[in-house]
Amino acid sequence: MSLSEDRISTIAHQIIKDLWRNDLADLTDDSRALGRVKRSLEAFFGSVDEIEEAVRAKLRNKAPGSRDYDVLYQKFYHDELVRRKL
Repeated sequence: MSLSEDRISTIAHQIIKDLWRNDLADLTDDSRALGRVKRSLEAFFGSVDEIEEAVRAKLRNKAPGSRDYDVLYQKFYHDELVRRKL
């Protein structure tokens, strides 16, 4: 899943606002915290893209949309998540 920089920024701002509003963290430097949240989101969504590419590569000989493809996609996707500890 690829998100634009604007969308990631919007999500990061909402996370910081919710952390502050719900008193879940004491942020001493808002801009630093915001930057860290943005980098974490970019890393996460980048990993999701890599996982999807790896799974599609494993399934390149299967017909997309078939029952077999769907079952194997879910299995391989789960295996990649476990392997990457996500």
